[in-house]
Amino acid sequence: MLHSTDIPNRIDPWGQAVYVQFREEIDPFAASQHFRPLNRAYDGDNTFWSVPSPEPDLDDAFWELLLAHLTAEKVEAAIGALAQAISSHEPDGKKLVFAAILRAGVPIADWLCRLIPGAVSVSLSLFVGLGIDQAAMRHLGESHPDRKIIFVDGWTGRGGVAREIAKLNAGPLAVLNDPWGWADFSGCQADIFCPSACFTGAGMMGFSRTFFVDSESLFAAYRFPRRHCRYDVVKAWQNLCPTESQGRNFSENRARQEKSPFFRETHLRLHSNEVCRALINADPDTIHFLDDTVYVREHYPLLLALADIRKVRIVYDARPLEDYKTRVACSFKGQGASREKMENALDF
Repeated sequence: MLHSTDIPNRIDPWGQAVYVQFREEIDPFAASQHFRPLNRAYDGDNTFWSVPSPEPDLDDAFWELLLAHLTAEKVEAAIGALAQAISSHEPDGKKLVFAAILRAGVPIADWLCRLIPGAVSVSLSLFVGLGIDQAAMRHLGESHPDRKIIFVDGWTGRGGVAREIAKLNAGPLAVLNDPWGWADFSGCQADIFCPSACFTGAGMMGFSRTFFVDSESLFAAYRFPRRHCRYDVVKAWQNLCPTESQGRNFSENRARQEKSPFFRETHLRLHSNEVCRALINADPDTIHFLDDTVYVREHYPLLLALADIRKVRIVYDARPLEDYKTRVACSFKGQGASREKMENALDF
C-alpha cells in the first residue's frame, strides 16, 4: 500500500494519503509520448483510460490571475454548508474517511478535513465507464476499517461519477456544488465556479492524471518535477478555508435530502467547472455562455483566460442553455461552433 509518506513529499503537497503506484519522473511539457493526443475523445472504449491526458503549460501570468481570483465567497459558503450536511449525517469526524476522487476532490476534501475535526482523507481514482480503482478500495478498507467512507469530488456535471459511485454501494458522494442533483451531499445546487477547477497535476499535485494498469493493481501515475509545482497556490487555497466556527454558522444547512436528479441528453460539456476541466485536458471548439459579455467578464475571468490561451471561440447570450440548468457549456470539434449548431446540439 502506498501512502504519501512512502514517496517524496514534493509529489503530494496536500498531505493526503495517495493510493497510486508512481512511475518514473517525467517532464510533462517535454515528454508528449507518454500522453494521449489532446483531441482524442472518450468513445466508450476503456483502453482510453490506459494513457493519461496531457498537461497544459500555464505561465506565471495565469497563476497570478488565479491567485487574484482565488477568493470566492459563494465557494466558501458552500463548503461550510457541505460540512454541516455531512456532520448532520455523522457528527463524529473520527468515524469518517473521505475518499477524494483525483483530482478535483482533493482540494474539497482538504477543506472538509479542516472543518470536521478527526476526519481523514485519502486520494484515489475513478473514471466514468471504467469505474473506481478497486485495488485502492481494498487498501482503503484495510487502512480505515472502522471509518465510514464518504466519496468527495469537486462538483457534479451530468451525473456520471455519481452513478459510478452509486454502483459501489460503498458510501455516499459529497460535492461542493451539484447543479443536476446527483450527489448525496452538496454545499449548493447552483452552478458556481470554483477556482480549484483550474488546478493541474503539474501545478498542484506533482503527478500526472492517473491511468489504468490492470484489475489487480493500483492505477498508475507519472511523477512530475518539483519545479513545476505551485505551492504558493496550494497554500493560498488552504488558507482560504473557513474556520470550524464559521463553517457551523453558515445559514444554509443542506442536510441529506431526497432529490429527483435532473438529466437531459446532450453532447455538450455542461457547467462552469466541467468546462474549465475541458479547457485544461480536452480539446473544446467553442464555449457557450448563457449571459452577456459584461456578466461573463465579471464572473468567469479565469474561463476567459483559459479560452484565450487555448484559442477557443466564445459565444454569448446562448439562451438555450437555460433548458439544461447551466450558464456555461462547451462544444467540441465536429459539433460546430455557431449559435445555430449549438442549438441543434441541444435539440435531441
